[in-house]
Amino acid sequence: MIIAMAVLSVGGCADEPSEFDSQFAAAERLRLEAAEARYEWLETAQLLEKARTDADAGNLDEAFALVDKARLQAEAAIMQAENEGEAWRSRVLR
Repeated sequence: MIIAMAVLSVGGCADEPSEFDSQFAAAERLRLEAAEARYEWLETAQLLEKARTDADAGNLDEAFALVDKARLQAEAAIMQAENEGEAWRSRVLR
């Protein structure tokens, strides 16, 4: 039983870097989408930079947390761009 738990634990560790790379790439794509819409938030790229540095240093817990925060910021920026794409019309005097 203990051996099986150790094998599962090691196996989980082996997948973490590839899982990080996958999540990082997804967050980066969203960041670029927000930037293309000209609504990228200032901190998002910095969060991704710090996440990459932490991942390279082996601090994957912090790296995952930063990538998640960057992804949420990028998603919010995209939603903000979509909302403002329509909302400005209601603020124009007629």
